[in-house]
Amino acid sequence: MLALPSIYVRELLHLPRWILMAGLPVLVVASVFGAWAIDTAIHRDRVVRNVKVAGETVGGLSDVALRARVDAIADRITSTRITIESEIGSGNWVASDLGVSVNAAATYDAVMRTRRTGTLSRPLNWLSALTSTTSAEIKISVDRSKLEATLNDQQGLRREPVEPSLEVLQGRLHLVPSVVGRLIDIEEASQILGDVIQQGGSPTIRVGTVELLPKFSDQEVADLVDTANKIVDNQLELRLNDYQTLLPSRLVASWFVLDTSGPEAELAIDEPLVLPSLEELLMPGNTGAGQAKFDIRDELVSIISSDGGTACCDTSAVGIVLTALGEDPLGRPYVLPNRPAAPREAVNRLKALGIVEKVSSFTTQYACCVGRVTNIQKFAEIVNGNWIKPGGRLSLNETVGRRTEEKGFVIGGFISKGHLVEDIGGGVSQFATTIFNAAVRAGLDFEYYQAHSIYFERYPYGLEATISYPRPDLIITNPTPFGVLIWNSWTDDSITVDIYSTSNVEVTLDEPTEEALDFCTRVKTRRNRIWRDGSEQADHFFATYRPEEGLNCDGTPSDPEQTTTTIAEGEPPEEASDPATDDDPPAPPPVTTTSVGNQG
Repeated sequence: MLALPSIYVRELLHLPRWILMAGLPVLVVASVFGAWAIDTAIHRDRVVRNVKVAGETVGGLSDVALRARVDAIADRITSTRITIESEIGSGNWVASDLGVSVNAAATYDAVMRTRRTGTLSRPLNWLSALTSTTSAEIKISVDRSKLEATLNDQQGLRREPVEPSLEVLQGRLHLVPSVVGRLIDIEEASQILGDVIQQGGSPTIRVGTVELLPKFSDQEVADLVDTANKIVDNQLELRLNDYQTLLPSRLVASWFVLDTSGPEAELAIDEPLVLPSLEELLMPGNTGAGQAKFDIRDELVSIISSDGGTACCDTSAVGIVLTALGEDPLGRPYVLPNRPAAPREAVNRLKALGIVEKVSSFTTQYACCVGRVTNIQKFAEIVNGNWIKPGGRLSLNETVGRRTEEKGFVIGGFISKGHLVEDIGGGVSQFATTIFNAAVRAGLDFEYYQAHSIYFERYPYGLEATISYPRPDLIITNPTPFGVLIWNSWTDDSITVDIYSTSNVEVTLDEPTEEALDFCTRVKTRRNRIWRDGSEQADHFFATYRPEEGLNCDGTPSDPEQTTTTIAEGEPPEEASDPATDDDPPAPPPVTTTSVGNQG
């Protein structure tokens, strides 16, 4: 560098100070521009200093080295493990399976342009690069169609909607509301994936979901249900030979099938279901070989029948019943045509139930020779010999009907609004409690039961049932693959219910536990079932007892207008509840937990 002569230096030193102060910044800027120009020329085909991409330093790399580095980064990113979590599930994939890819050429260009944009700012960017690091953008793309396909194929990351359906409750069709499905929000997942890939590592991302709506709305099916229930409510009297009965609305409701597979929801009677139901309903009208019944002698099961005879029904009976349901019912019974009964037809039907041995028994005691005992024995007589097919049910109220003097029932005690009173048929809850306990020990289930609101010492604590007409009812259901036969016997001071079937479950009961419910006592009893296939189930039964007769759980009078108890002399108080007057809520259906043990 050419040195200034000393004379010029002395001259400069004698310049005014303001000139020196003004020239210093110009000198500094000139120096920066000079250094930038020289360094830029040196790095013309290289990345600017202190540049990173995907967490890797690439500053100063040559063109060839940068391309190789970007390709390596692209391979690393597409093989990155990514975990996606959501409210409906989670999964783990390689980024490429989620449609993630890196545009290597675009990423290379982005790196090379880093801190090289702008005319005036480029020297400043260069100066900044000497002391700080800049991250270049990775050009990420997400193939949404591939992302969607991958996530939809993952079990647990797509919750399908549930279409509205039907159930039969209290003899009528009821809507079971639809359930909205859920699906990973693909748009949000795509956006988040692009963002987190920029940060490097093996990320776990949390994404939201969107709704998957059912094909049909609840209202569409509810309208169909309303129309169908007009048919269900038609009360038809049916007659076969000398037997006449009412066609239960529950049975008609069970014939309806909802089809949601087509473009429109359809609710119609499934005709193949009709004839088997009529055959079962009208079996008492069969004659000869078409009629059979169980008999128990010394705990041995036999089936009694005879040859010849007729049975329900000729196939034309289906058309008669369906036509009648679509019209206003006649004021007289619809006579159904029978058919010749095949030899031993009814016997074979009963044998197929697999009822061969006693599987449970329960006995309760009562005082001899009072009105309620007459009612208990009459009730037991009507129920005796009834059987429940696999998957079937037995309603005590449907089987016996209203308790009347014409049927042989007399005055007995029951509970009304927490008080002990009297009425025709009082006392039959003792039979309900007896069959309830026999069914519990046989491993059967219950569609409905209700415990008494007052505890009586003659019953198992917390494990009992009440009944009145029309509600509360006791409805027993059969979850076993075998039929279940109810066989009753009684003496002057006890009633016994035996249940016959094929033994396929071991039942144990834990001691009842108590908890306070205001002034009432809530009793809970656990039942344990071990089935023949090795599976285990546990469920619970409940009873809520008043603090004393006439009081609610909060201590207020259950019926302020009633202050006395009317019970026949010498007759212990009874317990049949009338739901219209008894405010004790029904016990909830048993909650069942299931575990599978060793099968063998």
